Amino acid sequence: MMNLLSEEKSLPPKISEDIIALILEENLQPGDKLPNETILSERLNAGRSSVREAMKLLASRNIVTIRQGSDTYISSSPGMVDDPLGFTFISNKQKLITDLLEVRFLLELPIAAIAATRTDKKDIKKSPHFAMKLKTY
Repeated sequence: MMNLLSEEKSLPPKISEDIIALILEENLQPGDKLPNETILSERLNAGRSSVREAMKLLASRNIVTIRQGSDTYISSSPGMVDDPLGFTFISNKQKLITDLLEVRFLLELPIAAIAATRTDKKDIKKSPHFAMKLKTY
């Protein structure tokens, strides 16, 4: 019984991968409509509830957009979540800006220093813009 439960839990993720394969095989593009649950259930040999759960997984990954009362469509920017870092939920935007700039300075200056020490004359000739940037650091 325990093994059956673990197989049931892994079914929607497997079906979601099958749906991705179907999207790729049929070369569906952003905005294209997917077949309805009944058709997908038949094509994938899966129950409608499993297909529905798989669609929810794909929607959470921003691969599909589910429109209630309509159908399911390929997302306009598949895989790209609008707010992957959750900035929407940070109330103090000024502190967020300050913190992000601080992180940039912590990362970018050492990276520029490493790039400057590893560059040679050929690199500078290829990219005069890069050489000008190095002078500012």
